[in-house]
This record gives sequence, C-alpha cells and structure tokens, in this order.
Amino acid sequence: MSEDSNNEKLHFYRPDTEFVYKIIVIGDPAVGKTSLLNNFIKKKFTTQYLPTVGVNILKYILQFETKEGEKTEVNLMFWDIAGQPQFYMIHKPYYQGANGIILVFDITRSSTFSNVNNWFNEAVKFGLSSVPRLLVGNKIDLKDERKIIVPMSEHLSKKLNAPYFETSAKTGVNVPNIFHKITELIYYKKNE
Repeated sequence: MSEDSNNEKLHFYRPDTEFVYKIIVIGDPAVGKTSLLNNFIKKKFTTQYLPTVGVNILKYILQFETKEGEKTEVNLMFWDIAGQPQFYMIHKPYYQGANGIILVFDITRSSTFSNVNNWFNEAVKFGLSSVPRLLVGNKIDLKDERKIIVPMSEHLSKKLNAPYFETSAKTGVNVPNIFHKITELIYYKKNE
C-alpha cells in the first residue's frame, strides 16, 4: 500500500477527532428554545412565534479545543423538542440516546421556571439522570419584566447539578457560551 493511500485513509477516518453529540433542548412553550438555536446556528432572530411541532432537528459542526490544547471537530445534533402538552406522549423516542440536556425557562414567566423540575424529571424517567446538563434563563433583554431573580435560578442550578446561564436569543448575549459549555461537558464526560 502506498504512502498516499495511507494518508487518504487517515483523512477520512479520524476516530480521535470526530464526535457526534445528541443534545435535547427542553422547556415550556415560548421560552425561546428555537430562538436560541437559530441565533447560534443561523445567526438570526425572529420576533414571530412559531411553535415547534413534535421535534425540530438542527445540526452544527463546532470546532472544539480540549484542555490539553488539542483541536477537534464536534458534530452537534440539537433536538428542539416541542413544549406543548399535546406532544408529551411522544417525547420518549426524542430523548433516547441524548448525550446532553439544555433546560430552558423564560425569566419573565414564573410558571416556566417552576416547570423546569417537571422537564428534568421527565428526562430522568427516560434514563438521562447522569448526562451533562445546563439550566438556561432566557430573555434577559426584557429586564423590566423579570420575575425570576438570579439567586432562585442558582439554587435550582445546584439542585439539578446544572451550570446556570442567562441568555438573550434576541441580542445574542451568552448564546454561544451555552453551546460551547454543553459540548465541553459532554466531551469530558465521554472521555473520563
């Protein structure tokens, strides 16, 4: 086999540098799950609310640098799961095989914060108790309408063992950070 043939094989198959992670994004309707993903992946924000029907799957390739300084490419498959009650019965297959969870609530609506526990319990019921997760309080651009204060969110964050981030899908504040952080948590969990 020639040296060129060996180089071609190495180019097409890089087991140490290519990963595919399934990340479910869950929370009540209209908390901004789809908007966060659109801001990160498509770099856009839409003011019109269009509810997700069932699930919306988006793919993103993230260049990732490990703590050791190695560069790798991570294929992220985001499963944006509908928050409407009529879809609860079909959630189980959407949760299967998830490597990470992003739990999203709206800082201006108390009920969405209270329901985070329900979303987390559903994930646990479907076998995801030990996967890395983040807690995200979205819509911080609406500061005059804030109902959930940071200490409340930090308390829940500790209870769920989920780092807490505040974001604005509209302005983009902290949006890339949540997707980089969940990728990092999954990577190190898989490579313990």
